[in-house]
Amino acid sequence: MYRILKGKTLEKSLKNLKNLNPDILIEPKDIVFIVLVEKKIIGYAILGTNQILKDIFVEKSQRYNSFGTRLIKFIKNYLSAKGIDEIYLEKYLENTVFFKKIGFKECSESLYKIEGLAAREKRKKDGMRSTLVSIAINIFLAGIKIFFGIIGKSKALVADGFHSVSDIVGSVVVLVGIYLGNKPADEEHPYGHGKLESIAGNIIGVILVITAYSLIIENALDYFRETVRFIPEKITLVIVLISIVVKYLLYRYKYNIGIRIKNDAVLADAREHKSDVLSSIGVLVGILLSIYVNPIFDLLLSIIVGIIIGKEGLHIIFQTSNNLMDLQDKNLIEEVDTYVNTFGYIENAHDIKMKTSGNMVFLTLHIRLDGRMTIYEGHELSDDIKYSILNKFEDVEDVTIHIDCTI
Repeated sequence: MYRILKGKTLEKSLKNLKNLNPDILIEPKDIVFIVLVEKKIIGYAILGTNQILKDIFVEKSQRYNSFGTRLIKFIKNYLSAKGIDEIYLEKYLENTVFFKKIGFKECSESLYKIEGLAAREKRKKDGMRSTLVSIAINIFLAGIKIFFGIIGKSKALVADGFHSVSDIVGSVVVLVGIYLGNKPADEEHPYGHGKLESIAGNIIGVILVITAYSLIIENALDYFRETVRFIPEKITLVIVLISIVVKYLLYRYKYNIGIRIKNDAVLADAREHKSDVLSSIGVLVGILLSIYVNPIFDLLLSIIVGIIIGKEGLHIIFQTSNNLMDLQDKNLIEEVDTYVNTFGYIENAHDIKMKTSGNMVFLTLHIRLDGRMTIYEGHELSDDIKYSILNKFEDVEDVTIHIDCTI
């Protein structure tokens, strides 16, 4: 368990911290991060003003169990949530090799730093902001389409209005998925919560399929009923044109954001807006044919709208399901393979596989080395490869390397 100590909670724990390390020095404005094992403090890190990491310590018997690495990650997550982009390290601390391996880079004669901590928080804010815009616009469009569809006697426009209502539900799901999916990794979820974004996208696909089914069945049954067919009013054409323009702009806006932040849920929402554009064009054609040819076209186009919505829903389900099942990115794997084989002493790299969580990629791979290498030499080489991959491929969050040897 990891906790933050400051103010009175820090004062209460000061005795335990001094028992752990009598040489500990804490100033009033410092924040202390601790590691607890069975309610006992076994490690700490001190973050001073200006995000400078002043000290880090782990009980000798607990070292080499990754507590130090996870403590640094905890601090990075804390600063990220605060919107702080950088953390600094004073060079006089011991074991700077360890800090370089976890991402600290030299920035001056006395400091190392890690930057880009706020990227995840910015990604979450961009995704949530764009989704709130979608919700507001869809509430407006649903209202005017249903209202003018009823008074303008157009079943196709009313159907398109209820499609916009389903968009609102889908966008709320996306909002929840983005919020939860951007939570940092923890002990129970070491790969983070990013797959919740794909799950949210999957739910949008299901909502679209259900909406499509309802529209198709209702209008297909209505086709066989002997009812009076009304000719839609021309005001409905204006409403549909407004919907097409607004939805296309919203699609481009959300698609660009989804691509930039690599978020399945946002991309699914964008594709859903694209289906709205296509369905609204269908509604426009249906109303025109109903006014100038025969009122039955308004009903027929409502069925076609349902088919378009269902097709887009199935596409979203298949796309997000691939991400949930860790579809392998062949281009990335080939790039990693080529890159790893440029290192000396490696006979080959093989069995490269990837897992995805949100916009993060976790790689596993095997490298084949000369069997006469020492464990130390093999370990140093695999570390060089791992941290080189992390520096070169920005989407790769972690790399696990298995060493095979020739005899």
